[in-house]
Amino acid sequence: MKSKNYYLFILLFISFFKISSQECNNTIHTGEGTYYGGVAGGTFGNCSLPVVTGDFLHCALNNFDYDGSTACGACIEVTGARGSVTLKVVDRCPECASGDVDMTQEAFAMIADVIDGRVPISWKFVPCTENTNSPSIKINFKEGSSQFWTAIQFRDINHAIAKMEYQNPDTSWKAINRELFNFFIETSGIPSPMNLRITSVLNEELIFENIELNLAQDFDTGLQFSTPAECNEALTEALTTTLFPNPTSGIINITTKNTTPWKLFNNSGKTLRQGTAKRIDVSSFPKGIYYILVENKKTVKMIKQ
Repeated sequence: MKSKNYYLFILLFISFFKISSQECNNTIHTGEGTYYGGVAGGTFGNCSLPVVTGDFLHCALNNFDYDGSTACGACIEVTGARGSVTLKVVDRCPECASGDVDMTQEAFAMIADVIDGRVPISWKFVPCTENTNSPSIKINFKEGSSQFWTAIQFRDINHAIAKMEYQNPDTSWKAINRELFNFFIETSGIPSPMNLRITSVLNEELIFENIELNLAQDFDTGLQFSTPAECNEALTEALTTTLFPNPTSGIINITTKNTTPWKLFNNSGKTLRQGTAKRIDVSSFPKGIYYILVENKKTVKMIKQ
């Protein structure tokens, strides 16, 4: 889930946190969307994050994009032929190919026809601001944690966490390993109270001071990762795309603001054609449903009569 596009922003210094060289995590991913029963009603997903009963806006990512649990707690916007939906990453799909997203049936129905079962999709990471009930990050200590063995998880995050550290008595910082089930674990333990530092995938640092080890309840930090204005604009950029006539029996026209690359898939996700022309001749195609992905940003459903 590491972005290949890097953007440099001004340095901001604020009490308890700082933003250094920024990276907008807005790469467009493509793959196939499927659905499963989900993990609502507990902490059953591989991320070990709580999902309340009735919350179907969550998904499982493929192994590659799960990135060793780095994606856990982050949000993605998935786009299919019917529309888009924002989902929280709470689970892993080991059998999924790179780029694939396995979501709840309710979420799948918002982007495609459920009867299709497997459809081409595009998706990108987005801030979780509108997809969380909490305005600030929570710290959870795993059951069994003590000053001799400490496992820490961060919940209600706005952006994915790339690194976690704790402060030693000599004021130096030590990074600790993150497990596949989304807990940062220091096998030799961390004395309480402790100072913790987390870094987002946008390279923003937050420092939490004097945190007491508490197994009874999560600690509300009162802090949250921010989204730079430049990244917000990139993440929310709209692409207006229209296909006409649709349905069609011969020529399909693509209307966009500029000449943009596209790919045409069949209902199984196989690429049939790609190019930049705004007129596509599909007269030789069998009747059925097809999908056109424009500029790796928006998937549009096409019906061949």
